[in-house]
Amino acid sequence: MSRPIAFLFLLALTATAGSGQQPGHPSLRMFLNEVQPGAMSAPQFCTLVFDDHHFHFEKADIKQGRDSNRKVYEGQLSDADWNDLVAIIDGPEFRDLKVPRTVPPLVMQDTHPYTISVARGKDFQNMEFLDSKSLKPYESQVKPLLQWWKSVRGHRTPESSAAPDPRCALDSNHGIFSQ
Repeated sequence: MSRPIAFLFLLALTATAGSGQQPGHPSLRMFLNEVQPGAMSAPQFCTLVFDDHHFHFEKADIKQGRDSNRKVYEGQLSDADWNDLVAIIDGPEFRDLKVPRTVPPLVMQDTHPYTISVARGKDFQNMEFLDSKSLKPYESQVKPLLQWWKSVRGHRTPESSAAPDPRCALDSNHGIFSQ
C-alpha cells in the first residue's frame, strides 16, 4: 500500500505574474508547470518564457510534499523555438481555448497536474489539468504545446546559479493528495 503523496499545486499565477513585473524586466509570455506522478517522489518541471525570448526552467523532485534537489536552468530560445511557440499559443485553436476552473477534490487518484498560463494583453489565459481525464477534452489543442515544451526542455542547457523563481514554487495553501 503506497503512502499518500501531497501535491501542493494550484498556483496563483495571475496575481504574481502580471503585477509583479519590475521596470526594465521583460514581461512573462508563458508559464508551464507539470508534476509527474511517482511512488517515492514526484518530478516537477516549471518553465517561464519571457517576451525577450529568455527562459527560466526549474526541475525538482517533490518528496513528502517538499522540494528536493531543485535545479535552475536559464537561456535564450532560438528563433526557431520561439517562432514555433508563438505559432502554437497564438494560433486560434489554442488562443480561443476556454478551460473552466474546477475545484479539485481533496483526494485524487492518478494525478498528473499541468498548469499553463499565457499572457493575453494585461490578462492571462489560465488552464489547470489535474489528471489525464481533465486534459482529455482539450488534448488536441494542448498537445502541440506540451510536445514543444518537452522538446525544448530536452535541449542540453548548463545549470544556472540563478535563484529559483517564486512562481515555480508549489502553492502550500491547496494540498492535493494522491493515493
